[in-house]
Amino acid sequence: MATGTINMHTPPLGAPSSSKGSPQFALFCEEYQQRLDALTLVKQLIQMIKAVQRHRGMSMGALGGNALFRAELTQLQAQLERRLELVQAFAARSLNLLSPRDRENLSNAWLTISRDWQQDAVVDNYELHCHLIEQLLSMVAALGKQLELPTSQALSPHKERTTGDAAPEGTAYPNRFKYLEVLHFSTRLMPSVAEQIGRIRALSTYASALGYCDKDVTSKLRYAIQCTRVNNEKLRHQTKRLEGLLDKDLSLLSQLKSYEIKLDFLLTMVENDVVNPHQINADSHRLFVLASDIIDMYLKVVDEGVHLLTSWHEQDIELWLETC
Repeated sequence: MATGTINMHTPPLGAPSSSKGSPQFALFCEEYQQRLDALTLVKQLIQMIKAVQRHRGMSMGALGGNALFRAELTQLQAQLERRLELVQAFAARSLNLLSPRDRENLSNAWLTISRDWQQDAVVDNYELHCHLIEQLLSMVAALGKQLELPTSQALSPHKERTTGDAAPEGTAYPNRFKYLEVLHFSTRLMPSVAEQIGRIRALSTYASALGYCDKDVTSKLRYAIQCTRVNNEKLRHQTKRLEGLLDKDLSLLSQLKSYEIKLDFLLTMVENDVVNPHQINADSHRLFVLASDIIDMYLKVVDEGVHLLTSWHEQDIELWLETC
């Protein structure tokens, strides 16, 4: 049976009754599509986070005096406009995904950032970007929270259950435990670490382009580095846990170990060559590229995690058929 949007047809007059024509099957179809829409929106929000993070780093590098970033910024802004339209279109499919107020806040936040950013004070540019990304991360986490509960009555067509009642572990939801682990990893932990690295990229790119790291930037960088080290340690433990649970279902997990080495190199470089010296000799473009490589990899793992969640969700159709 094909997955995706489910089309239900009323059985012809006189046809034998079927559980697939029952109210519970209709509920399953509705919830299935809502959850699929939520997973699709998570993917789009993650891509928008990535683009806004990149815009923040490039605009700060340009404000610091590195003209190399300006050419790509024009193209990136156009992409962001289209991506925001895409997010709005997906979110409009259901009020359960993003409220009209959330959608309006996204549009206003981006409009504030994109309008004449070249004339902004660097601290305003940084904080406005961070505020928008925090909004996006909060939306991803909220959607993840919605996705924690299993599809309610759908997999027990002959027994009434309330939304909060879960099926016995290993029966109706054989992937339930792994699902929750991957959901937390993909909608909370990994995006949070990627954002901390994104902040380090933006601040260090600006300081190295300027050639000087003032007290405010130094304070923000040290805090971001501290948070990154703490959260990346949590990420390391969770990655090992998932490797034992998933049996290579997330193929990119094994590559994170090599990126931990790259991340440590980046943090050490920023601490030694950006935060401490009065005169900075680090190359801003090199810092940006190195940090971008790490962020892109982390968000690729997020995307693979959401893809795995979607695959497990689509298996609910087959489970329904087996329990009919």
